[in-house]
Amino acid sequence: TGRTFTFTADGNDYIYNLPDNVNFEPDKVYAFTFTLESSGDTQASPDDMTNCYMVIPGETLEFPVSRAYKHEDGSFTTTLRATDENYTGEFKAKVVWDDAGVINGTPTVTGSGNTAVVSVQTKSTAGNAVVKIYKKDDSSETPVWSYHIWVTGYTGSETWPNNGFTFMDRNLGATEAALSLAGRGLFYQWGRKDPFPGGKSGTAGYAALDKFFGMPTAGSPSTVNVSSDDNAAAIVESIQKPTTFFINKNTTYYNWLPAPDNMLWNTSENKKTIYDPCPAGWRVPVHVNNSVSDANSPWAGVSGQSFSFGDTSGVNWGTNALYPAAGYRNYSSGFPSDIGTSGDYWSASPSSSSSNGASNLYFFSGYVFVSPSEYRAYGHSVRCVKE
Repeated sequence: TGRTFTFTADGNDYIYNLPDNVNFEPDKVYAFTFTLESSGDTQASPDDMTNCYMVIPGETLEFPVSRAYKHEDGSFTTTLRATDENYTGEFKAKVVWDDAGVINGTPTVTGSGNTAVVSVQTKSTAGNAVVKIYKKDDSSETPVWSYHIWVTGYTGSETWPNNGFTFMDRNLGATEAALSLAGRGLFYQWGRKDPFPGGKSGTAGYAALDKFFGMPTAGSPSTVNVSSDDNAAAIVESIQKPTTFFINKNTTYYNWLPAPDNMLWNTSENKKTIYDPCPAGWRVPVHVNNSVSDANSPWAGVSGQSFSFGDTSGVNWGTNALYPAAGYRNYSSGFPSDIGTSGDYWSASPSSSSSNGASNLYFFSGYVFVSPSEYRAYGHSVRCVKE
């Protein structure tokens, strides 16, 4: 069913397609309202090339498969694809994992080749799922791409500004903006697009994870080294194995890749890449001018906090700035650690102090570090910022 939205506009707004060519004069506020009918579904634009789609519970999401094909993304040219760019056949879709039973039925694909469209119907429950597409005639069902479906009532209207960045008010994948189990969200290895389950409660963080259908064990991904010693092949393998947590391939670098690659989430022109895990219009934050100095950190100026342990552990840095202590997944085992005792949040920037690290926010009771270096094979939280 459709929805009706009511807007109030003032002289600083410019609105297209108003009836009778209504114009607003600057510095005047008008009590003019109008309505907009919505289809009730969420339809992605054909050029909406993202890896994460936000959809309101109970709606149907439709999005293109075009991410699975080779293309240029800003100044970043990629040829790293798990499928042939000339493939014109049909795809099928399948739920890889679903943390709260948010997907209703089986996703469908209409059309073929790079113009195909995936349709996913959601239930009334907020949560997260990963949906893969694969070639219809592939009996092994190897993913050519996968997409994070974030079922949430969050529209991006509540934000937190800091040091020139506009942050979401919640972690990527969180089902509420709170210092709570539901507020902890998901984990990401640095530079990868696919999420992993976050810790829900307890300092050990093993037993109380929500069930993730399709994962090898409840809440725990399989952990291996990537097979290849070549970065390009290793990235393709990561696309084909979205539930595999790749532990440190090179113990010198503590990286899931064989060698460091500094532009997985950020181009040389500070643009979002094809592997960024945030929804359209959002991205993993970068350090201004590619610097990891405290003054240029997205979290510059953040210090001091009250901290309590347990299911509500984390810090409060003001309106819409609740940061749960979600912990992390260990680089050598994939296991969740420090759940409820620390918070670790990735930036998209490499560390300037070490070729094997990436810059992040790290805090625990009584301490805040806004530009430390962390091993890239870790699984950390992500707090997206507006592009």
